[in-house]
Amino acid sequence: MDVFDAQALQKKYERWHELHEQIQGAQEKWVEASTLLSELQTYYQSEQWRKDHESNLMVDCADNRYSIISEDALWSALTDHQEQAIRWMRLGLNVIDR
Repeated sequence: MDVFDAQALQKKYERWHELHEQIQGAQEKWVEASTLLSELQTYYQSEQWRKDHESNLMVDCADNRYSIISEDALWSALTDHQEQAIRWMRLGLNVIDR
């Protein structure tokens, strides 16, 4: 027969609850990020982006951020987002498959 340490399990539950709340926050941020990226993707696929890119339009960028006018910045963001979506799905499937 298994013997459980209720106090140790209480601590684990409290940690789980803390992490669960953080995960819920991360999911809300995911939805926000997806919405922002959708708007950026619409711009990236537009004629205006091509014109802005060809004219070397300058935009102010935060430190260590690429310009959305560069060819790679938005493409990389779209790719990173898709890869992250796949990781989220795999994490969820691993929990279901246990």
